[in-house]
Amino acid sequence: MESVDRRIQKTKKILSESLIALILEKGYENVTVQEIIDRANVGRSTFYSHYESKDQLLLAGPENLGIRFFEAGDPAKPGAAADGPDLLPLFRHAGRNLALAKAMIGRKSGDVFTSHLKHRIGEMVREKFRHRFGKSKQEKIWQRYFCDAAAATVMGFLIAWLEDDMPFPEAEIAETCARAVARMFKDR
Repeated sequence: MESVDRRIQKTKKILSESLIALILEKGYENVTVQEIIDRANVGRSTFYSHYESKDQLLLAGPENLGIRFFEAGDPAKPGAAADGPDLLPLFRHAGRNLALAKAMIGRKSGDVFTSHLKHRIGEMVREKFRHRFGKSKQEKIWQRYFCDAAAATVMGFLIAWLEDDMPFPEAEIAETCARAVARMFKDR
């Protein structure tokens, strides 16, 4: 039983590595399932026994490669970046997994993983700044607007930093980004 699990893990890893290489070469939208299976040297039925689509493979990619990708720190951590969210773990994971990060969220990545990550960042920000909003329907709407804008800000910083080949240290970019997010909530 264990050897079957290893073979499945190996197949998934090879498929993920193939997808990442192809994204870096030609962009996510231009990659086909056929190209992925050709690069991975697996059959079509093998691909579809594990995934319904290349989107599903993309979302599973970091897990397939054994990477806990973009794990956020404690959103309620006091004093994190001028009272902003603790973004250092996010930038650290991206920096240490540069090729994967560029494939997953870089300018050639498409919207699938980017949307997924933006949603997760929005949840982290919402948890951090929840206390600044009331419970009325209007306040919930404002909270969503602010959190969506904050998540877009973080994604903008992250993508630009990766595409520029990380010109600033992880701690500096994380701190600067967190300060920008904290400013958005300053008067709430």
